[in-house]
Amino acid sequence: MEGVLAKARSPEYPAIGLSEAIECVKKIYDKDYQNKLSKEVIAEHLGYKGLSGASLPVLASLNKYGLLEGRGNETHVSDLALMIVVHERGNGDRMVAIQKAAASPDLFAELYQKFPGGKGSDSAIRGYLLLKKFIPAAADTAIRSFRETNEFVEAEREAYAKVNPEAALQVEMDAQLQEAEERGQSPLQWGAFAPAKPIVPTPPARVEESTRIGTRKEIIALDEGDVIITFPENLSVESFGDLQAYLDLFIKKMQRRAKGTQKDEAAH
Repeated sequence: MEGVLAKARSPEYPAIGLSEAIECVKKIYDKDYQNKLSKEVIAEHLGYKGLSGASLPVLASLNKYGLLEGRGNETHVSDLALMIVVHERGNGDRMVAIQKAAASPDLFAELYQKFPGGKGSDSAIRGYLLLKKFIPAAADTAIRSFRETNEFVEAEREAYAKVNPEAALQVEMDAQLQEAEERGQSPLQWGAFAPAKPIVPTPPARVEESTRIGTRKEIIALDEGDVIITFPENLSVESFGDLQAYLDLFIKKMQRRAKGTQKDEAAH
């Protein structure tokens, strides 16, 4: 009708965080596995009386995370959701599936692009959403879902790291690479990776000339034996940045291994 303003609507976004969404899809799986169901039945499995203003946003969120697939009476628990609900925390397949689900909503993928690693104040994200025509209440809900999802993914990463310390290091490296790329940096660009803690060898390292022309060899004497690094004599700034990134990764890996060895010795 002319003269009547249309009701304001915000762009689509998950109304709940990923952790709550996984709890919901587990209820569906526990009752009907991956059987094809109507959305009315799915809503009932979640404790609703049917499709309503309360249940529809939840079902839509499960779809956005990729936890439900299909349409109408053909809706079912997805394979992605199955990888999450059947595995315990710390499982590698579960970790991969959770990371994929977290980035599945288009809005969250966009926010990760705008705010690498999800690092951004609520005010900054809210302002960004308002410019995208979100109404204030919807912006606040989207931010809450985004924050809850990030916190859940971080908790899952920590659980995974406890069970798989070396594999977790690769997950961390991948996350850093992605974050560097989202900032427009070369993944191994100088400064893209900062060493967690400077390592000072004891006793001091001694440097020897390599037998090959144009290369040098650094020997670091440790109680367990020597660590030998052979490297070109003239490194460019870019190559030095690459080397630093890989050495940072190597050092973190050795720190985790040393801590594991220490725990084993204490146990015995």
